Amino acid sequence: MDEPTAALGPQETRQVADLIVQLKKEGIGIFLISHDIHDVFDLADRVAVMKNGQLVGTARTRDVSKDEVLGMIILGTCPPAATPGPGATVADHA
Repeated sequence: MDEPTAALGPQETRQVADLIVQLKKEGIGIFLISHDIHDVFDLADRVAVMKNGQLVGTARTRDVSKDEVLGMIILGTCPPAATPGPGATVADHA
């Protein structure tokens, strides 16, 4: 689903979220493309971030914070709990 709620109001957005949750319960995998980090953390089990056409990294949403994902998006840094991709700059935590 590519930005499925971008042009929807709050009620319709909730209906889409409910549908995603139901499909998830049925074991159906979904690729959700979204600029809304709250939707990503509310609905997704995993996140993959791309920047400038390259994969920065992937992570389980329960293993990373919203700030860490924003760092992946903005800076291209890959936090320790994420698996880096070819476009990643590994974060320095020294």
